[in-house]
Amino acid sequence: MTRTNRHRRRGICNHLVLIFSLTLASTTLPSGKCFAHPALPISNARPPKQRFSTDNGGSAKGKSTPISGTPFRGISRKVSTDDSAAEAPPSQIESIVANAKSISASLGKKIDLTDKTLRGKYLTAITAGLAVSLAMVPEAVSFSFVAGVNPLVGLWTTVVLGFFAALFGGRAGIQSSASGACSVVVAALCASHGGGYLAGCAALAGLLQITSGSLGVGKLIRLVPHPVMVGFVNGLSLVMLKAQLGHFKGATGAFLSLPTPEGKATYGCAALTMALVRFGIPSLQEKVKAAEAVPPTLGGVVIATAIARFLKWPVKTLADAAGAETFRGGLSTLPKIGLPASFWTPFQNAPLETLSIIVPYAVTMAAVGSIESLLTLQLLDGIVDDGKRGSTKKEVIGQGIGNLASGLTGGIGGCALIGQSLISVQSGGGVSKLSGIAMSIFLALGIVAFAPLLGQIPVASLAGVMLLVCQSTFSWGSLRLLGKIPNLDAFIIALVTYVTVKDDLAKAVMIGTITSALGFAWKQSTKISTVISQTKLNPPSGPTLPNVKTYNINGPLFFGSTQRFSQLFSVKEDPDDVVIDFTQSRVYDHSALEAINNLADRYGSIGKRVYLRRLSSDCANLLEKVHKGGLPPYEVIEVSPVDPVYDVAEDA
Repeated sequence: MTRTNRHRRRGICNHLVLIFSLTLASTTLPSGKCFAHPALPISNARPPKQRFSTDNGGSAKGKSTPISGTPFRGISRKVSTDDSAAEAPPSQIESIVANAKSISASLGKKIDLTDKTLRGKYLTAITAGLAVSLAMVPEAVSFSFVAGVNPLVGLWTTVVLGFFAALFGGRAGIQSSASGACSVVVAALCASHGGGYLAGCAALAGLLQITSGSLGVGKLIRLVPHPVMVGFVNGLSLVMLKAQLGHFKGATGAFLSLPTPEGKATYGCAALTMALVRFGIPSLQEKVKAAEAVPPTLGGVVIATAIARFLKWPVKTLADAAGAETFRGGLSTLPKIGLPASFWTPFQNAPLETLSIIVPYAVTMAAVGSIESLLTLQLLDGIVDDGKRGSTKKEVIGQGIGNLASGLTGGIGGCALIGQSLISVQSGGGVSKLSGIAMSIFLALGIVAFAPLLGQIPVASLAGVMLLVCQSTFSWGSLRLLGKIPNLDAFIIALVTYVTVKDDLAKAVMIGTITSALGFAWKQSTKISTVISQTKLNPPSGPTLPNVKTYNINGPLFFGSTQRFSQLFSVKEDPDDVVIDFTQSRVYDHSALEAINNLADRYGSIGKRVYLRRLSSDCANLLEKVHKGGLPPYEVIEVSPVDPVYDVAEDA
């Protein structure tokens, strides 16, 4: 086989992958256009660079909207294509693009602290990290209970994972921690083999993520359709809401009664925090300029905690939820470096047997963690108006390094958390990776030095902050789309939302993507049609034929439309010479080539000849290879100069 032939055969195989990507796109494919054709408006195509405008208030580019301001309507971004263009109205999650571009690492640049604007930028990121560190505590504690380990393990997992994931990650503002999705995966492992095996599982999951990230597997997140993304956001907001409602239940598992002292204190503390974050602190910031340095979430929690302590409200604190031992403080709480002996000893004695136990959990954990982190990255790309795109490769590698470090310090591993990431961005942390690093540092200082004070924060106060995040996370605009979008898209949104709440994110994304792909392929398979006309034919060999029956094909020809394509022709009734014109169609895959070849054989078997018009030379050569020996009963005429080469384009 020659080098050219090998290249062409590899090209058609690669094109199959390209066609699968086509079926996953949420934008309807216009008939007669190829996936790689420059005229095809595909929603997931890499967008041109755009200039991001300032907000209506004239604030600087890249400024994040605080949680206390107008809540996000789905996910929006304002862009303009040129300096004179009018500002575009906010869109929904449609503004999120999957072709992420790598951002430059801000920590690697020299910081000029004499620049007041830059100094304020990094100060905002640091204070946002402080606010997020408070919101991380109840989640880390809750997820520790889910995994079946001491709450202190979950807290130090958040510190270590959050630090390294922010330092090496692909987007400023992402906050990583022990997560519910990953904790659910490894809960069975902890129950059967103990917490030590969780550390080994987290370390192995980290290695898998580093490997997959280095290979660019993170790019596959661009294949997630828009309805799946909407369902993910809605489902995740419901999962977070469900987790917060547990903080309003008593020892019996029932919701606290409002007339009781505990009920009044718990509900009142949460409502007070929400009112301060949404209205009180923002109003103060409008009147006192110095107050702008304090994120509303941080100010609301501090004031609510102080009022609860001063009035002696009977509210459950973090120390009550996790145990006083967790918040005793001191250097004795620092994690030990190295895998726990409960895992390392059996691994040394029987490495293969030990690996066979943790590998299934590690693979699932790596997949779930990567998917949730990448979807969070896409979500923040649509929120942060800084003109940059997060790097999927860096994000997966960063999560892997964080999980590896977490496992080597006895942690349970985790991934990016959308709720805390939204708090970070809405508090101004989306301007620098320092927000994630600061979160880890402040949380570590809180555990070691200020644990007793940290333990006095009411759980209801932090739950109030998370309830606001749930409200701003849910894509309320998707409810208004019902009846306006295709029924299949509405079904996929509901399906992904349900599976996310009932099972887990990875399963929901996979089911939603497959359902969307099958639905899109079926819809495209019905678009192929033909228009019959009479045309003049000048064959390369033979006399001119004045009136030749011509089938003008419209629509894509691929595996889903080959049967319908074959039914468009009347082989027995047609004249001896027939033209099949592909000007308004494209041949996508091997199934399409086989369909054309079989059709030509049907004409050839009864002594008729087919002329194929407007196929590319590349497609004609591949078609010649499909034909099994003998003189082919067709002839390619008027080769198309615009029909693409069937290969996969590389990233720029």
